[in-house]
Amino acid sequence: MVGMPFRPCPRAAPGARLAASLAPLLLLAAPVHAAPEPAAPATGEPPAAADEPEPDDEPEPDDEPEPAKATDDAPADDGTGTGLPSAFALPPADRLDPYGPRPAGVPRLSREQVLDYALDNPLVRAGDEKIAAMRAQLRKAQWAWLPIIETVSTLSPGANIACDDLDVTGTNSAGVVASDFDFQWCRAATNPDLDLSTLRGYFQQIGRAGVRMSFDADAVFPIFTFGKIRNTKRLARAGVALAKLEKLQVQQETIKLVLQAHTTLLLARESQVILRDAKAVVDKALTRVEADLGGSGDDWDADADVANPDRDPNDLVRVQLAQVEVEQLMRDALRAEALALSALWALAGKAAPPGFDVVEDRLEPFTIEGGRLPLDDYKHIAIRERPEAHMARAAVEARQAQEKLARAAFLPDLGLVVGVGYAFSNAVDREMSQLYYQDRFNYSRVTAALAMRWRWDFHNRAFDLQKARADLRAQEYQREAAELLLGQDVNQAYQDVVQAEHRIVLSQRATELEWQLVVSFEQRDMVGSGDTDQLLRALKDWYKKRFEEAEAIHAHNEAVARLARATGTPLIAPQRPQPPAEGSQGASGAASSSP
Repeated sequence: MVGMPFRPCPRAAPGARLAASLAPLLLLAAPVHAAPEPAAPATGEPPAAADEPEPDDEPEPDDEPEPAKATDDAPADDGTGTGLPSAFALPPADRLDPYGPRPAGVPRLSREQVLDYALDNPLVRAGDEKIAAMRAQLRKAQWAWLPIIETVSTLSPGANIACDDLDVTGTNSAGVVASDFDFQWCRAATNPDLDLSTLRGYFQQIGRAGVRMSFDADAVFPIFTFGKIRNTKRLARAGVALAKLEKLQVQQETIKLVLQAHTTLLLARESQVILRDAKAVVDKALTRVEADLGGSGDDWDADADVANPDRDPNDLVRVQLAQVEVEQLMRDALRAEALALSALWALAGKAAPPGFDVVEDRLEPFTIEGGRLPLDDYKHIAIRERPEAHMARAAVEARQAQEKLARAAFLPDLGLVVGVGYAFSNAVDREMSQLYYQDRFNYSRVTAALAMRWRWDFHNRAFDLQKARADLRAQEYQREAAELLLGQDVNQAYQDVVQAEHRIVLSQRATELEWQLVVSFEQRDMVGSGDTDQLLRALKDWYKKRFEEAEAIHAHNEAVARLARATGTPLIAPQRPQPPAEGSQGASGAASSSP
């Protein structure tokens, strides 16, 4: 890119970190010797109904506890004792603030619309101007056959000169007339004895010298330059090609950054959905622990008659620690969302609606147009299509033209020289017309002649040629190295795509199997033959697999974006319209699908 100044946003909290934090709170989510109500899988059937509570047990609430509603004046407390507002109940953010839920009424753009805006960013426009500059250089080379006309105009003091015609008769040694001719005698009009060719004589008559005006124009029409003009055009055409490829490079780098920021934004919002599910588990655990202890942790007058003697009082501290952990994870997810959204705003530029949001609300894997091809096919496509490969070849052509120019510099230039001149002095006798006089004060001329211009600095030309040949060889090696490095970029991106595809399939299958274990352990526990610890561990692993599946999709999309950049082709199929997800709040923030 000649790349771009933006970096992909960091990922949201990893699944392993969340799963580890869920271990204690899941154990506290149900009373002792009782199984919790497992969550329904995101894409599967709802779980089997839990057993009815015993008459002596406290009735379970039918619905999950809803997070505290926040108002603009008083956001809900996070319940951790820190006094901070809950990350799960933040008020809508300002339109130009990427942190927090999106306000209502903001424009929502699809991924393709964001790409359209991003491809008109200042870096792309700078590329257009570079192309225009190189095209001007090409036009200059194409008109190099036109002559450069050099003109000189002067206005200066002249000279005061008068001329007389004399009749001269010549005789030989015998006194016989041998010739009779007219002779023109020119002299300083003020004093015939003055010598105008000396400074003293010239300045002595300067008071009556008058004014001298002259105009001279000379031009050389090139006839044959031994390849100088031809190779100059070739070099200029290579420059135009390089400028176009540089612009294409910036565009493809921009597309990659937009795709990475977009999929990171969706990953952050998918993480928020999972964290809201975890928050519901924490709230349920807190309610159960407080019920088993006979009151809240701050209630010293709790009724001991209704307390569960098997409940460890430290379980309340464990739940509060889980609350802090989930709040921190939610803050991380909000930060990742804010960074990704602000990156999209910066990439889209000023032409996009300020503070826009994206239409997509679900993280789905990119579809490769026509299916994934073998690795060798992508390597060949990269060598054929990627801008860097074309730039390496165009640079070699430019170096070849420079080397030929250096060789042509040893040879002369042939051309037609045409010149005109005119001079006038008001104080000089214009009858000064004899051939043996050089009238520098009054004349008119037109000249045309064949000319050869040849600079004999061969030592400097030899050094220039050596440098040009070394630059050419270096550029040829760089072209070979570029093709090898392009193949390595394709190989790395391709292997990441393959691995991510496998991760998606395996994580989806693992999520389904984990959910089957949850249902199985719950059914066993309902008939009194189950293991509560196994049930809770299976539920914890199910949440972990949900995170791994989301991260696998993000890794796949990021790898496909890099593969498209490495091959120089748009591999991603057009996006299909997404139906709104059930329970999703879209641009206003990730909604919770409570377990």
